Amino acid sequence: TNTAEIAAHVPKVGTNVATALPEAPDATAVAAVPGRIHAVGGRVLVPAQPEFGASQHVAETLLAAMAIDPSVRGALNLATSDALLAAAEEHGIDPLRFDADYESRAEHLRERFRERGAVPRVIYHEGAFGIEPVTYLLGADAIEAAALAGDLVAAADGFDGADGAS
Repeated sequence: TNTAEIAAHVPKVGTNVATALPEAPDATAVAAVPGRIHAVGGRVLVPAQPEFGASQHVAETLLAAMAIDPSVRGALNLATSDALLAAAEEHGIDPLRFDADYESRAEHLRERFRERGAVPRVIYHEGAFGIEPVTYLLGADAIEAAALAGDLVAAADGFDGADGAS
């Protein structure tokens, strides 16, 4: 997967890649890229080295997943698209949809994971007023989550009409 393929799937708000320390109590124990990763001119720009406490949404999602499955310690986010979700299904992953506009997203996610009986490797929302649709990819660490992103983006770009957006 090349950076142009990934860049097409970076949300307008930017993406982030995160890894949490074992038993991370909060976002200060989650390392991520400050300022988020952005796509500019078909390239992916990483503004800084990862730092602890640099992420809010990706860290919150990761911590909610860890509360149910402590083996999940890595996450990243991409723009939600039909092609990306279809690619996940082609890889044998049943993506979990959740509502974006909950006041306590972490609590809502933990509830959804409990209902599912597991933490799936792909979770997504379709946005809400002022909230861009985002898909989170989860793994044992950030490297595993990024590898999954590469696999799914490559597969998504193989679907007819895939343009990185819903």
